Amino acid sequence: MILYFTGTGNSRYVAQRMGDEAHCINDKIREKDTRPMKGDGSLIVVAPTYAWRLPRIVVEWLIKTPFPDTKEVWFMMDCGDGIGNAAEYNRRLAEQKHLHYIYKGTAQIVMPENYLAMFGTPEKDEAARIVAAANPVIDRAAARIAAGEGLEEKPSTLLDCMLSGAVNDAFYPLF
Repeated sequence: MILYFTGTGNSRYVAQRMGDEAHCINDKIREKDTRPMKGDGSLIVVAPTYAWRLPRIVVEWLIKTPFPDTKEVWFMMDCGDGIGNAAEYNRRLAEQKHLHYIYKGTAQIVMPENYLAMFGTPEKDEAARIVAAANPVIDRAAARIAAGEGLEEKPSTLLDCMLSGAVNDAFYPLF
């Protein structure tokens, strides 16, 4: 089961490119609908990166929503530049669900920047180039998921840990 949260369409694009039926969770989050979601044993969460982690509203919804059939979980995070140490927080989230999900990894998918409050957005040609470069990354991750394999994760640096930790904590109240 592929679930995605999107504000601008980047995550929808990634989820739909995965090739399976993708389900948008925006309305479920808005309506506080946390009824159990049944699937085929695998859960793929596609979401944008907010301050180098999953958006907090997505995390809260995932924690409250039961996924009784889920045995494995993968995360696909789109971003303008990087996801920091988000993989560690996703691993903890999978463990927190108390359903013994097997965490299978987090993929970083660089897409056109769209956080207008802090960053400029690329021109149309540049955005198209970024999406074209993302396509093989999405496809490789989708193939690994289809094979039941873990995703390749980049090693986290000290800066990544700081961005996903202290900077993320400060980001929400300040921005």
